[in-house]
Amino acid sequence: MRKFKLINAEGSSFDLNSKAAFFHSVEGFGYKDNTQYEQIGTDFYALDEIFQQGQMQGKMLFAGDNPYSKYREFTRFVRATPLTLVYEMDEVFRVPVRLIEIGKAELENGGRSLNCDVVFLAAGLFYKTVQKYSETISIGGKVYPYQYTYSYADMSMNTIMIDSDSYEDSPCKITIFGPAENPVWKHYVNNELYEIGRYDGTIPADHKLVIDSTSIPYSITERGVSDEIVADRYQYCDFTTERFFNLQHGTNRISVTHDGLNMINVLVEGKISYETV
Repeated sequence: MRKFKLINAEGSSFDLNSKAAFFHSVEGFGYKDNTQYEQIGTDFYALDEIFQQGQMQGKMLFAGDNPYSKYREFTRFVRATPLTLVYEMDEVFRVPVRLIEIGKAELENGGRSLNCDVVFLAAGLFYKTVQKYSETISIGGKVYPYQYTYSYADMSMNTIMIDSDSYEDSPCKITIFGPAENPVWKHYVNNELYEIGRYDGTIPADHKLVIDSTSIPYSITERGVSDEIVADRYQYCDFTTERFFNLQHGTNRISVTHDGLNMINVLVEGKISYETV
């Protein structure tokens, strides 16, 4: 059975499979190609391969002794934007959304139910999260179209391997734990160097450098022990390098080196993106 829930900007969740609030008659979980073409003679060449912004729609059934109360609870909940729609089948996927339309019908079944049309607008692609920490084993395992019952350990403390079955660019967040001096992070795809980043500076012990392409705007920050932002370090990075990475289809290897003598620990958090699930 498919399961749905919403998570709002405050971190609260709203169950969309409960008897009091049930999301049903769902549509729009596929995709529509919006690629632009140029005609040359009798042939057509793709100029920009993009997807049309997705819309997921259906009905919300509010039921119980006071359906209007549950309706108001839901409409207040979704105003804490942005929202994440969690879609669980055999695996768990997420998609950033915004509720752009909700109807309000008359009460039914003797005043015990309220069936409302709803439309969610997607703010990005579906994604599956993967986290790997170089010091120990992975958190979430490698990403395959099938399931393993165990995780993988990385051989080197400064190297992380992630396999992706998606053909979409998949953003990731790289965390380099101090102490580190002038760290360089490199991305290899199928054993070939794909992109590189470099920070000219020192990361003290108990601090970390976070290179984040999972949210807009992209950022490179130094953070403290409680994950508080100590300083924006973007301007101290090497602008001749790519700096921000997207995981690619196949085997992704992210390695970090620095000018110090100590081994450094690395965490990579990826969002493996899909056009449909």
